[in-house]
Amino acid sequence: MANINLSLQVLPVVSEEEIYSVVDKVIELIEASGVKYEVGPMETTMEGEMDILLDIVKKAQDICVKEG
Repeated sequence: MANINLSLQVLPVVSEEEIYSVVDKVIELIEASGVKYEVGPMETTMEGEMDILLDIVKKAQDICVKEG
């Protein structure tokens, strides 16, 4: 299957002090997945197979819900 690029923006609804903690946890998830990625000022762009990237997005959503 061909690779795609997918950009993910995390906008947690938490206090200002907690925002970076949630974003960092999502970046750790992406890093642990082994896909190629680049963190930008407004989003993180990943490259890989669509099913793998969509699974990462689902797990990122779970982190955001769990953290607030």
